[in-house]
Amino acid sequence: MSAKPTKLTTAASVSTDSSTSRPYRAPSGSETSLAWPGGGRGRVQAKADWILLREHGVPSAEVFYVSYVKEPRDSKRPVTFLFNGGPGAASAFLHMGTAGPRRISFSRDGQALPPPVRIVDNAESWLRFSDLVFVDPVGTGFSRTVSESRLEQQGIDSDDDKREKRTKELPDAKKGFFKIKRDIDTLCEVVCTYLSQNRRWDSPVAIAGESYGGFRVGKLMRALPERGVGLSSAVMISPAVDFLGINGSDYDLHTWINVVPTMAATARHHGKCRGRFAGMNPGELRAAAERFAESDLASWFLRGERVPESERTKLLATLADLIGLPAKLVARYGGRITLDLFVRELLRDEGLICGYYDGSVTGPDVFPDREGQPNPDPTLAGITTCFTAGINAMLRQELGVNSDREYLLVNDEAWKHWADDRAQGYWDRHLQCADDIRYGLALNPSLRLLVAHGWFDLVTTYFSSQQTVATLRLPPALRERVRLQSYDGGHMFYTWESSRKAVSKDVSSTLAP
Repeated sequence: MSAKPTKLTTAASVSTDSSTSRPYRAPSGSETSLAWPGGGRGRVQAKADWILLREHGVPSAEVFYVSYVKEPRDSKRPVTFLFNGGPGAASAFLHMGTAGPRRISFSRDGQALPPPVRIVDNAESWLRFSDLVFVDPVGTGFSRTVSESRLEQQGIDSDDDKREKRTKELPDAKKGFFKIKRDIDTLCEVVCTYLSQNRRWDSPVAIAGESYGGFRVGKLMRALPERGVGLSSAVMISPAVDFLGINGSDYDLHTWINVVPTMAATARHHGKCRGRFAGMNPGELRAAAERFAESDLASWFLRGERVPESERTKLLATLADLIGLPAKLVARYGGRITLDLFVRELLRDEGLICGYYDGSVTGPDVFPDREGQPNPDPTLAGITTCFTAGINAMLRQELGVNSDREYLLVNDEAWKHWADDRAQGYWDRHLQCADDIRYGLALNPSLRLLVAHGWFDLVTTYFSSQQTVATLRLPPALRERVRLQSYDGGHMFYTWESSRKAVSKDVSSTLAP
């Protein structure tokens, strides 16, 4: 599969550390040559390394990345930067799930296979049409602040007093990177540095992100051109575009409307739709659910108690039939069905719960008498183990990364401490990247954007992105550059065999039409 990895010490990894007056060195990376994925002819240069970030000239963080470049190098070939979301997730999901040269093996419908993990050649790798750079933001994967890295290199004193003194700065140092604007600025710096180090400024540049990574893509569509990086295309996978559509309240309509078509699709998959919805095929059901959500349901939520009792009763009964929950339960919650309620109640009689990130996936309800969803999420429980094992095997065994660092697949600390550092007034706290998408498309009218979702994703729903794109008010010429696609599966729909093949084809037509 590969030649012996070569140890790297790049000039970019060395910087003077003013606190010690000695050159600071980031960890040494590795470089190797891989066979073309899927048994094709040719070779791929694989490189795993760290980019050293500086703040006021002082080393501040080491950002880990893995790049795959077709041999021989062609500067006219697209280069795509990929990252996941969370915030706090490493890029391993896209790396080992859909885009990289090797991938984790799943069942045909995306179910995790029993351990140990199986890694296979990825015939649908995006390498067929683009060079790839997978980026782990600070606090994820092997990326660390310099304060953390210095402790790793020196070892921690066994003396409690000394250890406390040396580590007390770490939480604040990490939190500095757990911010919306700082995160985007950091990614811009990483992209620019990579293009400079590898002489790729004359290459077509694309970006791709999943979940909160999709939000990052929207922000970067504006930020990167402002840093001089012209984008040719962008891909948003299961993106969080407008957070009003995800984290609503009793007084917001978006959350309760946007999730209904996905709940209906999930209910149909499990045979729980009733009444006139019971016999519909998937396409008919989604169309009916969308019409009901954006017309009848939206009108009722908007009018509130002004809706006559008879009309409200009829609407609640229709909603209950559509999403497969008991009519009394739907009425008790006034039609505002939370994800916790839906995944617990849809299959309660069968002793099962649904996955948040893929409603088609189920698991045993081992705490049926406790509220608050203490069960492990059926979607993530097995998949997280697969991706952790898979990325460690790929990096350490195939790419030759020599590091004792823990690869942080998902860092809950980043998610818990994520902060909004945008320069806005108190009254303007709406978190969205839709304006950045509009701005980015206006900056570069030739840019192509693909927005991809899974039908059964209850967290970032396909209908939410459809609603956002429909309200962007783009001129026709720009609207033609935006493509919406949905596939079988959930948040990580690419774990489904048919969906992985389909999205690879759609990304190819977006990056290299």
